[in-house]
Amino acid sequence: MALDFVVMSGRAQLGEIVRRVRNGRLWTSIGSIATLDDAVAAFGPTERIGGQTIIRVRP
Repeated sequence: MALDFVVMSGRAQLGEIVRRVRNGRLWTSIGSIATLDDAVAAFGPTERIGGQTIIRVRP
């Protein structure tokens, strides 16, 4: 079963998400991680990549 959702979170809610990921109660499929400078190219790949694309905004 797959579940997609959009969250407008505050600090406490984001902390709960982190706890669930660390406890193995929540996971996602990460396909690629790109820097902010490469964000446009990351969302227009020439080949299909499975999983979510993560944009890293801090080094």
